[in-house]
Amino acid sequence: MKQAGLILLRFLPFWLFLAVFKFGGGLHYTLLVPYGSEFLPIWVVGVLVGTASFVQLVLDIPAGYMLDRYGYLPALRITTFAFLIASICLAVGLTELTFILSLGFGAFGWLFYGPGGSAYILAHTTDAESGRYFSLRDTFASIGIVCASVALPFVILLNPQTAGLILCGLFVTSLAILLFVKPDRVRIAPQHHPYTSRRRTETLRKLWSAIWRLNPASGMLTLLTFSGAFFYASIWFILPLVIAAEQAHAGTLGIGLGIFDFSVVMLGYFIGTLVDRADKRIMVFFGLLMFAVFGTLVGFNFGWLFILFGFLTTAGDEVAGISLWSWLHLLDKDHAHDGTIAGVITFSEDLGWTLGPMAAGALFMLLGPSLAIAFSALPIFIVWVVYYAKVHHHFPLEAVYSFIPHHPRRRRHKS
Repeated sequence: MKQAGLILLRFLPFWLFLAVFKFGGGLHYTLLVPYGSEFLPIWVVGVLVGTASFVQLVLDIPAGYMLDRYGYLPALRITTFAFLIASICLAVGLTELTFILSLGFGAFGWLFYGPGGSAYILAHTTDAESGRYFSLRDTFASIGIVCASVALPFVILLNPQTAGLILCGLFVTSLAILLFVKPDRVRIAPQHHPYTSRRRTETLRKLWSAIWRLNPASGMLTLLTFSGAFFYASIWFILPLVIAAEQAHAGTLGIGLGIFDFSVVMLGYFIGTLVDRADKRIMVFFGLLMFAVFGTLVGFNFGWLFILFGFLTTAGDEVAGISLWSWLHLLDKDHAHDGTIAGVITFSEDLGWTLGPMAAGALFMLLGPSLAIAFSALPIFIVWVVYYAKVHHHFPLEAVYSFIPHHPRRRRHKS
């Protein structure tokens, strides 16, 4: 616990920034769906939200390259300022134009957050502590999402101008906190080259080499981030619509929406500590299995079973994700391309956030909320099968079934 306290205090402003930023970003993203449905059919809103994520997807790899060239903290300031503008658009009044502008600036606002935060941690942590650092990253980001989920049933009753002012306050606070974050430790050569078309081929070749060198952790993490983002994008698209339609149960459903991240808050550091001590390959196996099974079941009951299955769903996601991030850090010795690698992984995540809302909008209208959520978990099952097929030769199956953690007492959303 003493070591946990030291890690917490060493980067406390950074952890607080993650929480406040995610509070504002999660609330903004969730409000866009019911706000858009006031003007447009639900499937069109899904296409627009997915298209906004597609903009991020196109820019993710150049963004990762820029992070390595110009630093992580400046990018985090830019991304927070973009969200501030998105909030101002809502504060002036909700129209078709301000909705589109807020959606666009919000898409740009997510661009540097995920890869910037992950690259910052990769540059500052050690192999022995990487699991705990990444678990703290997820824990504080999840605190922000839990706050957004709890606030949603109340904020959705306010007029959009008031909601926009609340969001402005959150992002101004985020910018102020960034002033106290420790400086970057960007492990790159001193020369800086712009990301031009003349250098693109060389950059992509080096990028592919870096990703290939870090397999299987990098490849599986890329697949997991895609499937997880596809699943959570469906959740975050469907549940706000249910909350807006069923105000009598809005409080319970708000808690249900927040349970995915409350699971990380409760278990995050325990899982991170366990990952640092256990066999990461087997942790990924069990984590993916939990994620797939309970993710399929979660949508069939919107009462207390939804809360239980949601908790177990994200617990499995966290076990698999933290294990893969820690495994990736173990393989990454020189840390010369942390931002670029994080950008590629975020690329796969944004692909999930692009396709997820599009699929959810169509499936919601065709099948209803329960079956739409169940279908969104199918890619996770596929990733679990691919993982076993890819790495099972590294450990015998009987070792998986008989695995007992060395220390059994020890310990998601748009990004």
